[in-house]
Amino acid sequence: MKSAIIVAYRDKGLIEENIEELLRSGYEVVVAADEPSDELIRILNKYDIKATISNKRRGKWRALNDALKIASGEDILFLDSDTRIVEICKLNGKDAVEIRKEVFANSILERLISIDYFVMFLTAKLAERFNSCLSINGSAFLVKRSVIQKIGGFRRRINEDTDLGVRLGLNGFKVGVGGRAITKAPSNLKDWFVQRERWSLGGAEVLIENFWKIARKPRLWIPYLFVFYPAIIGFILSLLLPDSLILKLLYLLIPFMVFLSPKLLSLAMLMLFEIHTLKNLLVILLSFVIWSVTVTFLAKRFEYRIDCRLLPLYYFIYSPLWTMICITSFFKVLILKLLKKEIKVKRWLI
Repeated sequence: MKSAIIVAYRDKGLIEENIEELLRSGYEVVVAADEPSDELIRILNKYDIKATISNKRRGKWRALNDALKIASGEDILFLDSDTRIVEICKLNGKDAVEIRKEVFANSILERLISIDYFVMFLTAKLAERFNSCLSINGSAFLVKRSVIQKIGGFRRRINEDTDLGVRLGLNGFKVGVGGRAITKAPSNLKDWFVQRERWSLGGAEVLIENFWKIARKPRLWIPYLFVFYPAIIGFILSLLLPDSLILKLLYLLIPFMVFLSPKLLSLAMLMLFEIHTLKNLLVILLSFVIWSVTVTFLAKRFEYRIDCRLLPLYYFIYSPLWTMICITSFFKVLILKLLKKEIKVKRWLI
């Protein structure tokens, strides 16, 4: 028996399309709905679907656990209501499978997020090679019921999916990548910031809780570090290029060379400045070229549609902004935990 658990908050989303596809594929469908709309209730009645319904928002982790109690299958497919399953995969000897996700991309922001999801896909593929897992995107994944039970079900966390992925990795479970789903993404910057603040706060919460366990297992975090933060490539290149210590010393010494004319001193300082600037530009451009060529090649290799024209915008603006959000959220969560204060998240119930 195979079961699919779909989580919904208020709106029906893409539930009806998923129900029809899953029933055709022999799945038992279970819906966990909080504050469901009349249209959502109508759909559940139409297909006579098992459901756990709450008139108040429970928090996603609790809704998932409630749905698990009434699901019959050993292999459990989890879906968010704004995600449509396109290709259903099997576990094929794995304990869990991260389902490949693509984005309904129309606006520039949605197309940038599409690149983001491709990076997540690459991270999952690389982690599979390392036999590791540090996170699972909860909008679509497959896992054995017995595995969830062994690690204690879904826990009360901002990102219950990140927490699940970390526990899978720390406990040595095998996580693969397969299938295909299409998901909705924020269509404006306001919603994007709300989503990314939640993701970063939730990720920081799980990272701080498991920091030393994760740090002792480099295979867990190395795949994520290099794929999620491409600027690291530039940092490594700057270390490989000749040291600029001599340039720094010349910067200090030239002004004291009073025996030179002011014109020569100025030209010497200008030359040093240009050399230093060119070195920095070389590092930035070379790292971008390496990253963008790699991403473009892999997108074609995996037949993943991204707008390559937006790669400069992604690399120089979008990715650094997302990185800064993660860093500031990490320290915010750390301080709140040290002060033993509650972490509050916009538009989200923990």
